Formats: sequence, C-alpha cells, structure tokens
Amino acid sequence: MTRALGAVLVISWVLLGLPEVTALDVWVHDVLPRPEWLRVTAFAVSLVLGPAIGWAFAAVLAVLAWRRHDVRLWKALALHALCCATVLTRWLFDRVRPVEYHLPSYPSGHTVAVASVAFTLLVLFRRGVLWAVLAVLVGGFARVVLQMHWVTDVVGAVLGVTGVGLLAGLALGLVTSVRELVPHLVRPRRRP
Repeated sequence: MTRALGAVLVISWVLLGLPEVTALDVWVHDVLPRPEWLRVTAFAVSLVLGPAIGWAFAAVLAVLAWRRHDVRLWKALALHALCCATVLTRWLFDRVRPVEYHLPSYPSGHTVAVASVAFTLLVLFRRGVLWAVLAVLVGGFARVVLQMHWVTDVVGAVLGVTGVGLLAGLALGLVTSVRELVPHLVRPRRRP
C-alpha cells in the first residue's frame, strides 16, 4: 500500500509538471489579491521557510548523527537529501515562472525545502502532522503571492517530496506504512 501510494504520488508529480502552465495557474495568478502587507509578509515568510531551513536542518541532523553515532539519524539525513533532490528535476521540466527569473519554476524549491524538513521530522517523531502541513501551506502560499511560482509548482513540490520520501523511507527502513506516520488520520477498518 505505501509503495503504491509513493509511486502514485511520484507519477502525479511528473504528470503535473508536464504542461507549461495550467488553467488553474493562470486563474490563481490573475485573481489572487496581493496587497502590500501580504507581499511584505510573504517575503518574510520566504526568508524563513525556504532553502535556508532545509540546509540548517541538514546541518543539525549531520552534527547530531555524527556526535551520537546514530544510524537512524544518518538515514534521516539521507532521506532529507533525497527529498530535497527532487528540486533538481526543475531543469527537466523547464517551466517558465510567472515573473522573469533565471531558474525554472517547477517544482518550487522553497516548498521542496520546507516539505523535505516536514516529511523527515514526521518520519523521525511520528507526530506534528498539523504543524508540518501548516508550514508547507504557508511557505507555498508565500511563493504564489510573490509571483515566484505557479500554484502547480507548489502542489508538485509536495507531491514529489512526499512520493520520493515514502519510497526512500521504505528503502531506508525508516517507514513501513503510511499508517505509522499519520496514525490518527488513517484508521484501520473495523471488522464486523
């Protein structure tokens, strides 16, 4: 089940990145109000919830793993790195951004970084789903407000990180099922 879900998420991520821009992207870009206070807030959020948090998290994990000689933390660092590596596919998709910028748009690098940290923390601690989802939503929304990404860039980043994260977590022995990551969201069926 978990392997199949990971594969479906990865396939969805790839398929979502194939069109240059979707009708949803254009619609959100055109109708989303962007008052000055929202742009300033989105800029501040992007400074915190972006690549810097991904690098800082990786550094902390590496130091902890090295000091504690903890194989599980080394595996978590590898998981985080594999999730973050999904951003490298942006040159394969080569999608143009809503504004002039020197890097391709899909998937959103800021969202990849936040989602990678969130996913790795969920794997390590098995709690905090609400906070993880909230951080990813806020970080992704900030990128759309700043017109640095289309909505599907943000959604694609989450699909890619989660799919790759599930498959890598299985391969590394850090995840055995989705149920263990979000036990209160996925309840087993009751038998009559």
